Formats: sequence, structure tokens, C-alpha cells
Amino acid sequence: TFSKISRWTGISAAAACFIGMGIIGYDSINKETDQESINFTTVSQSFEKDSQTQSLKDEYQLSMEKTVKPLLAKKEAKESIKSAEEDKKRSFSKSLARKRNIPSPRTANTIAANTIEPEDYQLGLSDQSQSLNQSIESREVFLQGSSATMSRDKIEAGKNHLKEKTLTEDALAKESISEIQKISEEASTNNEQYGAYYDSPFVSPLKAPLSTFAIDVDTASYSNIRRYLGRRNQLPPEDAVRVEEMINYFDYDYLFTGDKHPFSVHLETASSPWKPGNRIVRIGLKAKEIKTNKRPPSNLIFLIDCSGSMRNNDKLPLLKQSCISLVENLTEDDRIGIVTYAGGAGIELDPIHGDQKEKIIKVINNLRSGGSTNGEGGIRIAYDLAKKNFIQDGTNRIIIATDGDFNVGISDRSQLIKLVKDRADKDNIYLTALGFGEGNIKDHNLEQIANNGNGEYYYIDSFKEGKRVLVDKMSSTLVTVAKDVKIQVDFNPRKVGSYRLIGYANRRMKAEDFRNDKKDAGEIGAGHTITAIYEITPPGSVDQNEVKSKYKKTDNNKAENKYSDLIDSEELLTVFLRYKNPQDKIKDNANEFVVPLTDSGKGWEKSSLDFRFASAVAGFGMLLRNSEYAGDINCELILELASEGIGKDKNGLRKEFIELVKKAKTIKSGGN
Repeated sequence: TFSKISRWTGISAAAACFIGMGIIGYDSINKETDQESINFTTVSQSFEKDSQTQSLKDEYQLSMEKTVKPLLAKKEAKESIKSAEEDKKRSFSKSLARKRNIPSPRTANTIAANTIEPEDYQLGLSDQSQSLNQSIESREVFLQGSSATMSRDKIEAGKNHLKEKTLTEDALAKESISEIQKISEEASTNNEQYGAYYDSPFVSPLKAPLSTFAIDVDTASYSNIRRYLGRRNQLPPEDAVRVEEMINYFDYDYLFTGDKHPFSVHLETASSPWKPGNRIVRIGLKAKEIKTNKRPPSNLIFLIDCSGSMRNNDKLPLLKQSCISLVENLTEDDRIGIVTYAGGAGIELDPIHGDQKEKIIKVINNLRSGGSTNGEGGIRIAYDLAKKNFIQDGTNRIIIATDGDFNVGISDRSQLIKLVKDRADKDNIYLTALGFGEGNIKDHNLEQIANNGNGEYYYIDSFKEGKRVLVDKMSSTLVTVAKDVKIQVDFNPRKVGSYRLIGYANRRMKAEDFRNDKKDAGEIGAGHTITAIYEITPPGSVDQNEVKSKYKKTDNNKAENKYSDLIDSEELLTVFLRYKNPQDKIKDNANEFVVPLTDSGKGWEKSSLDFRFASAVAGFGMLLRNSEYAGDINCELILELASEGIGKDKNGLRKEFIELVKKAKTIKSGGN
């Protein structure tokens, strides 16, 4: 038998091998365990060959029970996430062919009739949670059974190594904990969450002529995609790609005509570059400009996440730097307050005038991260503070800056969403969400909070992006010129066989809610441009259904021709727009105006530069989502379209887009 010292040395060697294998390469261990699931029964079989190794196994198992196993139980979820993320990365690097989000039968039916609510588009995280639980179980088998793959040679080598270091049992336990924590920290960088979305199908206007949706000025998805391609050198998760946010990240040369409405509408159509025979329709909105020195005074409450999850350089430090850039551009007419939350929530700075920059910046610089997140408590305080300092005829806005990891307080996201929606409606205080960091971003939380808080959501992946959102586009970000903006498109069945809206999957509305002024919709800021793109097919043979459309006759006479009850119109479609003024309440009636479009049959080569570039961005979004409607889209075509539409590109963002497409092409082909 082993001596006491030798026995403990052997135990230490086995544990050291276990740790070393965990740190140096999960892959090598996984390869050895591919043939069968490993557990402690397998460990026992491998050690039964002689009494010495059996004794070693018993002592090793006891050590595991006392030191390592309890810690593993706490860390197993994060370990599973790392494994799942690595699997995704390997899949992304090979191709764009990933599993599509398939709508439920109920959802598919409701979308075809344009009667779907935004929440019906959220397939939710339940499927992801189920997958995560399965992954946790599989990782538990690996963690518990990996020691069985250790050969006698490895054990002996480990014994000799540890004899030289003369480690004690306590030292071994400490080293085990340290290494496991290191692995766990790496795993925690892969805990991002996204809502589930799917592409809208083609719909016949004979069945459903009306397409209704709320506008969306969020741009978070594009800057997040840029992070994946540029910093992480991998394609983004499919559900991280919201095509409308990619399109609306860019400015377009739409003119504001200066009429009685706070925004103008521009319509254009041309042949599809990716599907011969189809047409592309672009709807563009341009809000009236307000110069920075002419903007109304702002009452801003920063709600800053100072929890432990915000300690990384791309989170709280970048957040502070971005906030300071905004502070440096405030005036004496502005007021700013700061609320923080981490475990508890409190007021770090009672609102003071914007010209007291030194005091404001000092408070921001002194912010430190630590503790768990009580986002709900902080939001309540922020709304109360904003209401107390409300500026009549000014901008009253909460700017929440976080990674979205609300893990204390209201655990049900729907309750948190209800809170911000109720306070926005009641107090007329808007909300801007700024997302920071990677590995733990809760994208869906932030998007839903912003959508329901009468605001917008931006993802800040760099100081350049923070400056773009908070300084360069200060008026657009802070000053709302119209709220509850809805668009309804009425398609003429004589001219359109079917249509589908590209993107806006979680912004669709029931057709009857277009004129329901109690239904919340999207906001548009000063100078904002909004773009929506439809793809339409030529008229075809589709069964008719009774619908209410401007293109249908009012009499009930029947005829054999399926178009017999349609009016004779050359219009392709009509766009209806509805909005409220920023100060309007829920009970107030909205404003409405109409813009028709007749298709001139223009080819792609005659389209505007903005039309071409927006179409290229839409195509890239469909490619990243592996859309079944992508047609002939590929990276080469996107590069060609984007290059044709690059235009003046004053800020260089279109050129950057082209470089991102090239990067995606390289990643797809398996390059670096």
C-alpha cells in the first residue's frame, strides 16, 4: 500500500491532472469522452485493476466531495454556456446555414391575416432555457466523469510533478478553486440573451391587403453585429440580427418638405436585385431638424448600472466616458441627475444645471461597480426624480445605461415592462436604453424596455459609438418630434401578387389597431430618418377573401373574375401614417395623412444611391439570418450593391459596412 505521504501525493496528482485538463483543453477531454457518457461508475471500473489505484480512487473521490464538487455545482451553468457558445462559434465559422426560427401554427395563421400582436412574435427564451438545461446535464456528466479518462501514465507523471512541488491538501484545494473560478469567469463571457424572431412570409393582398407596423429607430442590432464581426471574429447569432435596425443605423438623404406634419414621407420602387421579377418598395421618413443650440431644455436622469457585472472595461468605464461626452455638451438650461443601482438603488446626484460640469463629471468618475442588480428599484427612483424636476415644454428623459442583467427586484420581465410603460404613459417621461459590454448583454430586456418606455435602444460598442449617439445625434436622441407613429400600407391586388415586410418582426400590429389611439407605437426624434422595405411579387392566382381595402368596390355583386370587386386603379399601394404630438396623452386623438404610390416600372439601375445602399443592408441582414427569402443574395452581390450606393459617405459608416461584409465573407469561408 501507499504510505500516507505517497497516498496524498497520488490524490494531488489526480486532481492536478483534472484541473490541467480542464484549463488547457476542453476539446481534448471531449474527444476522449465521445464514445460514451462518463460518470463515477466508469471511474470505478478504470481503477479496479489493482488495490493501489482503487485506494487512490477512493481518496480522490473523497477529496472531490470536500473541495471541488461543491464549487462545480455552483459553476456548472456557466460551464454549460461556454460549451454551447463554442459549439455555435464552430458552426458559424463554417457557414451561414443555421436552424431557422419556425413560428407556431397559431403565429403563422395570425401573421397571414395581419392580426398578430407584437408579443406573438416573441417565441421567448423557453426553448433556449430547455436547451440550456440539457447542456447543463451533459456538462455535469463531463465534469464528474472526466477523471476516468486519465491514464496511469498521466497519473504517475502528475505524482512526480507534485512531489517536486510538495503541495499539501489545503494548497491543492486552493489551487483547484482558483483554476475553476478562472474557467468560470471565461464561461461567463458567453451568457448573452436575445429574443427569438422570424422572417415574415409573403402574404396575398387578396387575403390581407393591409400591412401595419410601428416605426422603430433603434440601432442596437447593427453595432452589436459590428462587435461580433470585428472584435469577436465570428458571425452573430441569428436572433441578434434585426434587419430594420441595421437599415436605420444609416442616414439617408431624404428631404424634410416643411409641411404641417413633423416628418415627410418618401416612396420609391425598383426591380429586385436578388429575385428576378420581384419589386422592392422603400418607405422613407424624414423628421424635421432641430439644431443643437435650438433644442428645448432637457431634464435628464441617468440611471447607471453599477453592479458587479459592469466591472469590465467595455461596460462601466466605457459608460462613464460616454456619459461625460454628453455632459460636456449640456447647457445651463439643462438639468441632470444621476441614480445608481447595485443591490440597492440611490441618488448619487440630485438634478443640477448642466453648466456645473465639473461637479457632474466628478460624480460620474467616482462611480464603482459591485453587488447584484436591482434595476426595478432604480427605475422607480429615476422616474420619481424626473417627475419632480419635470420641465414643461422641454425634454424629460431617463437614460438607462446597463448590460441589462436585472437579476434582483422584479424577476418577471413583463412586470418591469409594465412599470416603464405605465410611467411613460402617466408622466410623459421618455426612456433611452444604452447597452454595454459583451458576454452578458441581455439584449431582449433592453429592447423591450425601450420599446415600452417611449424610447429607443442603442448598443455602445466603443467610445466612437457613444459619441455618435449622445453627441453627434444629440437632438435626435433627446428630442422627440412625434410619438406613437404607425404605418399602414394598403396593397392593390391588381398590381401586387404578394408582399412581405423585411424586418420589423416585433413591431407589427393588428390592422384594426392602426386607428386605435390607445395602442402604443414608435417615436421619432429630430432629424431621424426611418426606412422600411417591402418585397413584392407580380399578381398571381390566389384565392380571394373578403377584405376591407380602398381598392375594393362597395357593392356586393359577384362575378367569376377574382378581380371583379376591385376598383380599376393604377396605384401600386397607399401608405397611411398616423402619429401623436410629443405632449399628447393616451386619450388624445392622433393625426393621420396619406401618400399613394404608382409604380413607374423603374429598373434597379435607375434607382437612387440611398435605395441601393438600403437594399444592400437589408440583403446582408437576410443573409446573416439565413433567411429562406434571400433569393440570390450572397456577399459578392451585397458588396456590389453597397459599393454602387456608397455616395458621399460623410462619416465613413458606409465604407465601414462594406468592410464588415468582407469580414463576414472571410469568416463564412473559414478564414481568419
